[in-house]
Amino acid sequence: MARKDQAKRETWVSKTLGKMTLQEKVGQVLTFTRRGAMLTPSCVEQITRLYCGGLCLEPYAVETCKNLYWGNSQIDKTFKPPKDYFTIANTYFTGKTFGISITPGDYTKDLNRLQKIAMERRVGIPLHMTIDFEGDFKNDYMSGGIRQFPPPMGMASIGDVKLTYKIGLTIGRQLSNIGVTQIYSPVCDVNINPKNPEIGVRSFSDDPQVCARHAVALLKGLQDGGLAATAKHFPGRGDSETDAHDVLEVLKMSKQRMQEVELVPFKAAIEAGVKAIMTGHSVYPAYDDTYPATLSERILKGLLREELGFDGVIVSDAIGMAAILKKWPLPQACVRALKAGCDTILLKADDESRTQCFFGILEAVRQGVLSEERLDEAVTRLLRMKYDQGLLQTAGKKDPVKAQRFALSKPVVDFSWDVAKKALIIMRDPHKLLPLTPKQRILVIEQRIPYEFCGKDPYMHQHMFCEAMAEHSTNLILVDTEFAALDDEVRECLDLAKQADLVVMTNYYARIVKTGNNRHLVKKLKDAGKKVVVVTNYPYIEGTTPEADTVVCNFSATPDSIRAAVGLLFGKIKPCPSTRLPITLVDQKPAPVKQRPGPKGHPLELSYC
Repeated sequence: MARKDQAKRETWVSKTLGKMTLQEKVGQVLTFTRRGAMLTPSCVEQITRLYCGGLCLEPYAVETCKNLYWGNSQIDKTFKPPKDYFTIANTYFTGKTFGISITPGDYTKDLNRLQKIAMERRVGIPLHMTIDFEGDFKNDYMSGGIRQFPPPMGMASIGDVKLTYKIGLTIGRQLSNIGVTQIYSPVCDVNINPKNPEIGVRSFSDDPQVCARHAVALLKGLQDGGLAATAKHFPGRGDSETDAHDVLEVLKMSKQRMQEVELVPFKAAIEAGVKAIMTGHSVYPAYDDTYPATLSERILKGLLREELGFDGVIVSDAIGMAAILKKWPLPQACVRALKAGCDTILLKADDESRTQCFFGILEAVRQGVLSEERLDEAVTRLLRMKYDQGLLQTAGKKDPVKAQRFALSKPVVDFSWDVAKKALIIMRDPHKLLPLTPKQRILVIEQRIPYEFCGKDPYMHQHMFCEAMAEHSTNLILVDTEFAALDDEVRECLDLAKQADLVVMTNYYARIVKTGNNRHLVKKLKDAGKKVVVVTNYPYIEGTTPEADTVVCNFSATPDSIRAAVGLLFGKIKPCPSTRLPITLVDQKPAPVKQRPGPKGHPLELSYC
């Protein structure tokens, strides 16, 4: 930035900060959620009464205070409200009610409206609009034909950092046209633990150098496309054996090991100018044996700020994960995170915990537990990022026609299809079952992707795999199952398999589905003597399940990846000779998946990401 422009920025930041009340500063460091396509009083009041600095765009399910977060209520029952405490409006929709499909053009209008509400506040500060858009099951806007790309491991499998940059640039332009300002990507975790239930294909590789190269390429593309990229989950959760949504794990690596592995992609991202870094909810005794990184001053100020020299925005991962919540009530956790060095707290909740956290921080400043200087420092970094992105000029003024036209343009559509075709690997086919032919009588078994994570339109829906198979053959028996087939569905599939020459099925893995996947169904079919071809998004054993005769990995349960995999099955698409697994597979013997019924007869036990 030129010295003149920097001076203008600092003048605006200083004047704005000087106008802000303590309440407005507290709100600025909070990022709440935005769910659904409906403008509710609750959504409005978290902007106008809690002064939030940003909104995290969630999958298109509805907003409701009845939702739990990964099975837990985030409300602090021990919270003591101060005298000026108030609650904002809540929405009492049924928790399992699903949202609607919305086009990129209409989504642009929706986000414009939210920005205008924010800009009409007394100080007129725009919102940062954040999103997860990693690929596979980590896309928080997937309807209206928006193109989604393979996750990091799929990108790295192609092995072309120029292509990774172009993916980032395309994603950046798609989303920034709509009004998104910040993306929680790239994932910089080095997934050296194949049993890691949380990271997996969200990582580029188990090689820190591969991760670093592709993370830099992706973040440069994202930022050139208009988004503030966010490297995560600092200082690295690739060697975890648990999900931070469930437990707080202690990762016992030495400082030398972390310098040589975990920190490599983050160092590269910092050198490349990444705008933000998201914290990880794990304890790293090499630096702090008491607090997880999100709450650790030694890690955030000592390691990240002082040793690595990062001066951008530090974002907490969702503060309501069980890794934090089981030990620290949310208001207390927010204060600790800010004291440790976080600049903005991500709170995924539609309930009163929003107000509790707002007042928890406010009271901490009033009582001297959290200094106003530390709060000012956090707000200053957030204001700088918003200024640098030009949000003062563009917030609420995005062109819906332009957003729609670009997202569905032929270059974007063709590029998405090209990437999906390249990110395909035949992991095994010893009996040469491929290519399939229309002469074969095939039982097609498709897992139903959780409805919250589908676009609910002709481009993205729950039967994309069957639909694609039917484009190549009509000699098919089509059946679907829950993401982890229930007992009666297993029996049905075994019965239908008697009529077929072979079985072709999906065996996706998704950490959001706590009931597992269809590994048990593959085994049952093989025990019955059937030949089984599996398409999976997951190159580890949970996806490639050793009983299957043939396995194709497409890295992603997104529309083009699914359709490309079917083209490969029928020989219409040839594997790209240069595509390789960016990980080293070893013998893995995970514990068997336990099938569990969902609540109140619901077949799935879903967790919201």
